[in-house]
Amino acid sequence: MKKQLLTILMLITSFNCAFAYKKSSLDIVVEGQTRNMVVFTPDKTKKKMPLMIVTHGMNQNPEYQMENDKMYEMVDTAKFVLTYLRSDGNTWDTQGKKDQNFVLQTIDEMYAKYKIDRNRVYWTGFSMGSMLMYHSMPFVQDKIAAFAPTSGVQFMEQPWNNCGKPVNLIQCHAYADDVFVFDRYRIHDYVEHMAKMNESTTYIKLPDYSPWGGLKGDKEVWTNVNTGCVVELFAYHNGGHSPQHANSVEIWNFCKRFTLKDTKKAPNVKKVVLKTGEMEQPAKFDPDFHIYLCFGQSNMEGNAPIEYQDCEKVDPRFRMMAAVDMKRNNRTKGNWYVAYPPLCRENNGLTPADYFGRTMVEKLPKNIKVGVINVAVGGCSINLFDEDKAEAYIAGAADWLKGFCRAYDNNPFRRLVECAKEAQKVGVIKGILLHQGCTDNTQPDWPDRVNLVYTRLLKELGLQAKDCPLLIGELLQKDKGGICHAHNAVIARTPQTIPTAHVVSSADCSGAPDGLHFTAEGYRLLGKRYAEVMLSILNAK
Repeated sequence: MKKQLLTILMLITSFNCAFAYKKSSLDIVVEGQTRNMVVFTPDKTKKKMPLMIVTHGMNQNPEYQMENDKMYEMVDTAKFVLTYLRSDGNTWDTQGKKDQNFVLQTIDEMYAKYKIDRNRVYWTGFSMGSMLMYHSMPFVQDKIAAFAPTSGVQFMEQPWNNCGKPVNLIQCHAYADDVFVFDRYRIHDYVEHMAKMNESTTYIKLPDYSPWGGLKGDKEVWTNVNTGCVVELFAYHNGGHSPQHANSVEIWNFCKRFTLKDTKKAPNVKKVVLKTGEMEQPAKFDPDFHIYLCFGQSNMEGNAPIEYQDCEKVDPRFRMMAAVDMKRNNRTKGNWYVAYPPLCRENNGLTPADYFGRTMVEKLPKNIKVGVINVAVGGCSINLFDEDKAEAYIAGAADWLKGFCRAYDNNPFRRLVECAKEAQKVGVIKGILLHQGCTDNTQPDWPDRVNLVYTRLLKELGLQAKDCPLLIGELLQKDKGGICHAHNAVIARTPQTIPTAHVVSSADCSGAPDGLHFTAEGYRLLGKRYAEVMLSILNAK
């Protein structure tokens, strides 16, 4: 009996500790008026914890919000302070400064009481709480590192016209929302305007996205590779107009990546000067000129800012053929240049191809020259490189992707073939590099579709598979924040379909805040990995 009682007590203790936190009600005075909030803190607090501010919906209160979003369950394990603000009456001031000032003073109070990290303050809201957020956004940007509105927009205002700088933002919204109806309030367009304000350079859509908690829908991600700022829209099918527990996890995983320090100008940064890499064009065939074709989506396109070190000391033996005219870089389609970045298009960033080529010429004999041809389209499915499907695929694509495709005359596969045939006049194609999969995340037939593109490339160019292996890079790993990491299991199976395919590991390659792309450091390491795999293949012959 004693053993049974002890077991029961242990279970009760275990259950009570599952979500360890401290809850309190706090009153503060804002402009002479007493305002209330409910505060959750970890069981053991420490200095420099992030702060998450929550504003509830119209005719609601913190108790209703916390009962549904259950964000408080994360405070102890994730170590952040959580404040549910209470409106004055049934509504928020979505046109004036009353509640905006409540939010700002909350930050000061939480710093005074808990010494929170002022650089890691986040704000999420539901319905009218989101309206307040969009209304206040232009005035609190210097205090809030990331915003997470849910199920609401400020339809009377256009914050993208008023914000003084880019934002990090994730909007979660149900397709079946019967209050802020998705199509009627043009939720997609509203969020896309925020992305355009950010001058986003890349776009990706993840259909059938299913985060923690069972919600399933479409996730769209807009990123500016130069600033690192991210806008996301998660539109889900199984939900309506109510706070969602699953959204809380999605929101925290998004917000925790950002800090205000990221947007502050760093001192003593060396200026990046892009170089044309102009060189004398090769005039005759050279068997020692090894050429590699590169294709895929945004990670191959180049999604990290080009840094000073990337623009210095590029060996002239490493070359790139411009697959498009690059006016900003004074490059002409079809010509060869010393391979200074960018290698894909003029507004792209660092790509794995950069440090693939640098490593290859470093390790190969001095008589060997290496060239790359990069044709990649951010946000695309592998279907874009299937000529039988490309036209229909582009017709149904977002305007962002259509713009990228126009640079290749709406046929990226054909542009890659045309450039490759020109390259064969002066060198030997030795391999093909692919980095793609986020858009086709976990789709089981992906290896078959890759094989179709690979086989057609070989046939068009008169190549044998044994002489032209396919190198496929893994996506961003789970421990680096990768939201499409599950596709790596599909990539791992590809050599079963394509015997001459080789998987390039992305382990330890650091990730960007959007969970899809690598940092510049990550691309450098991944590029070296591509080279190591290729060198091992060459040495084995």
